Amino acid sequence: MNPHAFIKDPEQIRTIESIKRVDDEGYLYHMDCTFDYYDIPEQFMAMFNPGCSAFITRNLEGDTLYCRNYDYSHYPYNQKKNLRTGVNVIVEGHNPNAKYRTLNVSDAFWLDYQNGTLYKGVPDDGKTDLSTFIMCPYICMDGMNEKGLAVSILALSVECDWQEIPFESYKEILNENKNNFFLEEAGEVPSPYQKRAGHGSVAVNEKDGKAWIASQRLIRTNKEGKQTVPHTVLMRNMLDRCATTEEAVAFAGMFNIMGSMPGADYHIFVADAGGDSRVLEWVDDDMTVTAIDHVTNHYVSKHDPFGDECGRDECLKAGLFRTAGAGMREDFLMNLLGLVIQDPTNGTDFGKTQYTCVYNLTKGTLRIFSFGDLSKSWDYSL
Repeated sequence: MNPHAFIKDPEQIRTIESIKRVDDEGYLYHMDCTFDYYDIPEQFMAMFNPGCSAFITRNLEGDTLYCRNYDYSHYPYNQKKNLRTGVNVIVEGHNPNAKYRTLNVSDAFWLDYQNGTLYKGVPDDGKTDLSTFIMCPYICMDGMNEKGLAVSILALSVECDWQEIPFESYKEILNENKNNFFLEEAGEVPSPYQKRAGHGSVAVNEKDGKAWIASQRLIRTNKEGKQTVPHTVLMRNMLDRCATTEEAVAFAGMFNIMGSMPGADYHIFVADAGGDSRVLEWVDDDMTVTAIDHVTNHYVSKHDPFGDECGRDECLKAGLFRTAGAGMREDFLMNLLGLVIQDPTNGTDFGKTQYTCVYNLTKGTLRIFSFGDLSKSWDYSL
C-alpha cells in the first residue's frame, strides 16, 4: 500500500486506498471515488494544473457507442530520452453531492506534470505518496454518467509568436525535451503555424546566423459575469449534473474557459444516449456548438491553419459514412479505432495512444484497452 500522508478525511483515505492496478505493466489503475470532491483541500487546488480521436455510432443492436482514443506522449521525469509512459486511472464516481454516478478515465501524469514523477508502475510501488490522487476526478480526459451522457477533451494547436534572440545565446536556452527546429534554407524563418512547436521551442537558421524562441498565449474567454474554469473542471460538472447533450451545452454556456497553461487549447466532444453529439469550441470569446459525429485535433467551427494531415479525421469520416443508418459491427468498430491509434514506432505519428475506450451509452458500460493493445480489454459498468 502506498502512503498518503497529507490525507486526513476518512472517505478520501478510503478512496486512495481503493487504488488497484488493472493491467500487468502498470499503465492502468482503478479507483472508487466516494468522497465529495467539490470540497478539496486548498493546497491541492493550488497545485492543480492539468491528440486524440473520438466518434459516436450505433452497434447492430441499436445501442449508442461513444468511442475514443486518448493520445498523449509523456516521459518519466519529462526526459524524452526515456521511453514513453502513462499512468491512467479509471475513476468510478459516487460523489454524494453529484446528481449522477459516473465512469471516467483520468491521466494521473498531470498531477505532477512539472516534474514527470507519476508514470508507469508508480501508484503501487509502495513508496510514492498518492495524496494528490484525490484530484483524479478533475483530470478525467473522458467519461460517462448513468444517464448516458459522455464527454471527452481533445487538444488543439495554438499559433506561436517567434521572437528573435541573439544567435550565440540559443544553445544556452535550448531544451532537448521540447520540440526545436533547425531550418535548412537561407532566408527561412519559423512559421506561426509550425506543427508541434510549443511555448519555449527554439528555431535556428545556422546559414543566416539567426535564432528565435516561441511563446504562446494563454487561451481563455472573458465574458463579463461568468465564472472561469479549466476545460476539465467544466467536463467534471457536465458529467455530474447533465443528462443530455442539450443540457450539457446549456450548462457549458454559463462559464468562461481557460487553458491550463500557455498554448493549451482544447475542444470538448459531447454525446448522449439518444445519439445527439456536438463539439464545443471557444472562438473569439464565444462558445461555438457544431453538430458532428466525430472529431480529432483540429477546429471544426472555423478554418484551422494547422489542418489535420495525419489522416485520422478522414479515416473516421469514411468509416462512419459506410455504416450510416445500418449500425456498425463490433469488429469493424475496433478496426476503425485501430486505424486511428497513434503509434510512434510507425515513423509518422507524433503522439502515443495511452488508452482506447468504448462507452455504451445505452447500457452504461465501459470497455477499455491500454496503450494501443486492442487484444486485451477490461469491462466496467454503471
